[in-house]
Amino acid sequence: MRWIFFESAGSDPAEFRDLMQAEGDEFRRLLATRQVDYAELKNALIPTSDGRQVVFLYDWLNDDSWNYAVAMAERYLPHLRADIKTSVFQGDLLGGHMPVSAFDAALVRAHGNSVNWQTQFAVYFSNLRDGDVAAIHVALLAEPRYSGYIDVSIASAIRDYLASTIPALWVLAGRTVLLNHGGDDPFVSDEDPIGFDLPSYGYTVVSLVDSYFVAFLDYKIEARDAQGSAEDRILCLAATSGELVNVETATIVVPSAKLDQYLLREPNKLSLMTSIGLQDVTPDELARVIRDKLAQSYIYDFRFAPDGTPLFAIAAEFEKPDGTMTRRLIALKYDAISSAISLVSMY
Repeated sequence: MRWIFFESAGSDPAEFRDLMQAEGDEFRRLLATRQVDYAELKNALIPTSDGRQVVFLYDWLNDDSWNYAVAMAERYLPHLRADIKTSVFQGDLLGGHMPVSAFDAALVRAHGNSVNWQTQFAVYFSNLRDGDVAAIHVALLAEPRYSGYIDVSIASAIRDYLASTIPALWVLAGRTVLLNHGGDDPFVSDEDPIGFDLPSYGYTVVSLVDSYFVAFLDYKIEARDAQGSAEDRILCLAATSGELVNVETATIVVPSAKLDQYLLREPNKLSLMTSIGLQDVTPDELARVIRDKLAQSYIYDFRFAPDGTPLFAIAAEFEKPDGTMTRRLIALKYDAISSAISLVSMY
């Protein structure tokens, strides 16, 4: 996206929007040639309000398999739900900034043993259900090298570390696996360059050239103050609005009617607002909350309203009255006439 903005579009946001929309159309066409509907991948690519983000750990030291990533996958692949939609990341936990004490405290241990944090291989799944977590955990327990898992659904030093450490592997959409086959042609194929032998587990492989995979299929593990996140927000909004919008300085509007007659009146919405302590919030107060959440988060779920207005969403974390944290999604729109970001809904 950065290259297209500065090079192809000459830093013109309107030209950038047109180019990105054209690339999006071509990408959807390529997926359709493999019977994949991009819209159906939403729950694998966007944080959901109730999905669990979980990382499973495997000790690779003295592993005698030819590829420990494949060896671990052999354990969990047969036990994934047939209609699962999730993004998967994997990689070794390397680097001096690893928060070892946080990892050690949060780990749901597999065998009760101490863990060597210098020799751990991680597999991260987005948006799992409780049953998915249990199924993967039980499947991996048969492997003595399995260390256990950590739920990173809520922001933490662990999730920040993972976001900067492990790369994307696959997008799983039921029995279809979408993956990155590198920078070479063709744009779409059925390659499995790492050699997981995915068809033997009943999966159809759809591989994409890296530029398309990164732009349209790479789930973003959320990290606080992630490098490049501010630029990412600006470019993502420009790709739909054709304008350069800095969410940290843009006008944020919460229509009084939207708040008083919808979010604080409709029973299910009032329950949602009460669950995060916002049942008495004013429009200005909620606008400040939204600005704060926008500055912390990536933005997702880009769409157009019937009148062409760009719509998007953020996944925001709130403290509940009992002190625990929960995730809520905030739907927003960009109004080009007023150059403002306006609240659409919360869910």
